[in-house]
Amino acid sequence: MAAVLCAAGCSGAPGEEQAPLDLNPSSQEEARLTLQRIRELHDEDPVAALDAARRLGPRLDALNHLIARVEVAPEHFVDFYELKPDGILVSESGRLGEGSVLGDRELAAHSSAELYRQLTGGAVPPAALLRAQGHREVSSGSRAPAWAAVEPEARSSAAEASLLNSFCYPSGDFVKCWLNVAGNGWASANSKSSFAKVEAWGTVAGIWFSYELSVNGSWNINPGYWRSFSAYSGSYATCPPLVACGNFEYYIRNHRWDTFNNAGGGYHATLAFRWNCSYGLCGSP
Repeated sequence: MAAVLCAAGCSGAPGEEQAPLDLNPSSQEEARLTLQRIRELHDEDPVAALDAARRLGPRLDALNHLIARVEVAPEHFVDFYELKPDGILVSESGRLGEGSVLGDRELAAHSSAELYRQLTGGAVPPAALLRAQGHREVSSGSRAPAWAAVEPEARSSAAEASLLNSFCYPSGDFVKCWLNVAGNGWASANSKSSFAKVEAWGTVAGIWFSYELSVNGSWNINPGYWRSFSAYSGSYATCPPLVACGNFEYYIRNHRWDTFNNAGGGYHATLAFRWNCSYGLCGSP
């Protein structure tokens, strides 16, 4: 049975009944509709909205193909997700003001399985994580580089200069940084890897990731929290079939990030895409 929660008491204008809030969506499309409703509810009842976001979390984990989660500190997590049809995504989340445990060096130097071992003190990675980062034997299926973006609405023309260095990604083949914005924005590129980071305040913000033109994950970021993402296309062996030389490369796949919240809310977002890199050097922006 689907779990439902009535937004704003299940009633709007007199005589008008609102649909219940679906906390057990069956698809990414339904999940994004629920996230939109939660953001609307936050304007009227923040406590109910945050409770709904918490209750929606386990269902989002399933829809997003969560493989493993490591709690590195109270309310500070590193998650590993499988991308369909291939690839892997690593996400970190915590409270605003908390530093990240996954810096550029950690992301660039470790495979996802090695990151898991490092974060857990040497625990054996789940079999699903090992499968997700496995290499294919053929190189077909890559796309030609291409990119596009639509920016969200700026809430203010002024942005703190310090944020340009402390928050925005410093490099990449295609980089966007949106400071103090509201509403919706997106950026897309055919890439080997891509990266996203969102900080939310005032209201619930959201982000979803599409891989090869199919939505693979949707997440909400509650006010006072941040979340970062590192997405990697599937990889393949560059040697002829049946020859074990240990050389690999990423496919160039379509990566797209969509950010969104209510027009009156506020968030920072920065995105970076990389395709002009070789395997082992695409791990961080």
